[in-house]
Amino acid sequence: MKKSLLAVAIPAILATQAQAVELYNDGKSTLTLGGHITVMVDDKSGDAELNDGTSRINLAFDTQLGNGFTGYGKVEQAVNLVESGDGFKSRLGYVGVKHDDYGSLTMGKQWGVFYDAEVVTDYPFAFYADHGGIYSFGADGGESGMGRADKAVVYRNGFDLGNAGALEYGLQWQGTNGAFDDRFGGSLAYLIGDFRFATAYYGGDVNEEVYGIAKGESVDGTAFSVAYGTWGKGFYAAATYSLVDNTEAGYRFVGEGEGFESTVAYGTENGHIFHAGYRFMDSKDVIQELGRKYSEEDFIFGVAKSLTNRMQTFVEYRISMGDDTGSAIGVSDNAFAIGLRYYL
Repeated sequence: MKKSLLAVAIPAILATQAQAVELYNDGKSTLTLGGHITVMVDDKSGDAELNDGTSRINLAFDTQLGNGFTGYGKVEQAVNLVESGDGFKSRLGYVGVKHDDYGSLTMGKQWGVFYDAEVVTDYPFAFYADHGGIYSFGADGGESGMGRADKAVVYRNGFDLGNAGALEYGLQWQGTNGAFDDRFGGSLAYLIGDFRFATAYYGGDVNEEVYGIAKGESVDGTAFSVAYGTWGKGFYAAATYSLVDNTEAGYRFVGEGEGFESTVAYGTENGHIFHAGYRFMDSKDVIQELGRKYSEEDFIFGVAKSLTNRMQTFVEYRISMGDDTGSAIGVSDNAFAIGLRYYL
């Protein structure tokens, strides 16, 4: 019954470990190559063009340390396949130790505990989950620690409750980093049958003005989520709700806001995944530049098809309904994406 939050916190968009190629195995230590190559035609910017679809390459390792302890880690680089410039960029890079009873402790750039609650809706190929504060400041959530956290220390463990399910938790800390002061938070998830209920908090203050956030103000968020099933295998449904403060600064608005994401999907035995979702991000207060509250809202639907066990094709479409999708963040109101993904 027990499941690991360390595994749960790796979403389907990173499900390359299941496809990973074993490069080395001496019976004690292993090294695997994973990632995916994705290209797509989309009109997110208003004009149709060929773009990279979050391609990445990773190397993962583990080694048996004895007495039930395992050392492990991962290095993952984003790869831009379609243009010169930002050819490689760090996505993940961490090392740690884990034990079935004592949990796991990891250090480096890694998925944070806030993402443990938000991960359940982060499955679309082109229109990923960006309405919950995860990818703060329009980036990867590294500085805030709410997405792929920079310089983070994370501990995760859980308890098997037998027929009553499983309870799992995570704790995270980041030291002072540039304009950001010490940051702390945690996650808690309850799993029973095919259901998963989770909540998380993460945050801290800034020690100097950054992204329009005044010195001493907080950048934080609280998230709640519920999910049923497994993405790509039969019926799947999930929803997240978040209350955030300044995570949208430099991207949508400065100040408090609330976000919601939901997705419903069905995966067939012959490799099709049909999915649809609704999401929004609203500010709590009136935004001076707009003269009203910020309101972004859209509906997403799409279908993916597995051509082989390593290659998928997908089509997704976004219908925008909120006032601010488009002009505020530099994307077209409605958008489509058609692409191919190959898992290494």
